[in-house]
Amino acid sequence: MKVAFWSNVRGKSCVTSNLACISVLSALRCPGRRTIVFENHQNIINLGNTYFSPYSDNTVNESTNYSVITGLEKIFQFVEQGELLPEDRFFRYTKDFLGKQLLYLSSESIHNADILEYRMSKECCRTLDYLEKYSDMIFIDTSAAPLASSRKILQEADIVVVNLVQNPSMLSHFFRNYSDIRKKAFYIIGNYEEERTLNKHAIMQEYGIMENRIGTVLHNSGFADALSNGQLIPFLSKNYCCNPDDEHYPFIATAKETEQLFYDHIWKKG
Repeated sequence: MKVAFWSNVRGKSCVTSNLACISVLSALRCPGRRTIVFENHQNIINLGNTYFSPYSDNTVNESTNYSVITGLEKIFQFVEQGELLPEDRFFRYTKDFLGKQLLYLSSESIHNADILEYRMSKECCRTLDYLEKYSDMIFIDTSAAPLASSRKILQEADIVVVNLVQNPSMLSHFFRNYSDIRKKAFYIIGNYEEERTLNKHAIMQEYGIMENRIGTVLHNSGFADALSNGQLIPFLSKNYCCNPDDEHYPFIATAKETEQLFYDHIWKKG
């Protein structure tokens, strides 16, 4: 199953944080489910260094200059050569978390963003088909920039997780211009604040979204700090079963509900 996480808004829609949150919660709830994640673009803060960093909470896990080809670059080579790897060898080219339930394919060994876009655009379809042989789910952090690879990923995806923001202009822009994406969309409102006038129920009513196709990831300072410090997996693991009187309970309960809604939508669609 190929799932593109995407937004029509750059920088404010929490695409990376929502994807990271849902992927970790999925692994915690269903230990037998394997998910491969990657980006079709490069950022200083990427998925790999939100999940877990061995460094202190006060440092940002910086990109590493690899001396060997790894991650997406290596996968592109195998796709071009038509070489199918044994699982144990495939794992060598990933950063794996939670007992190989969550596999991240880094693009850090591709040092030029234009080269990454060229390779991704050229090999998008074959790469997604290739990766499906190794996992139940593929999550792609898809750039909002008008990239050819983003268009192809959105076309190929079985589900598009549209990451919404509580802003009337940005919401209107999406619902006026992306009818094709709406046909296979599940919606997540990130950094969500229930007390805003434009809350989930107002958005559902305004744009005709069914209740089982939209979830939220609440604004939460602990979650934000965990992402910034490369401690997302420890944070979610520690708080996954927290009590109702815990400060993080509203965030965890709502995020778990969103993850469940998302997978219910997938299985219903499939």
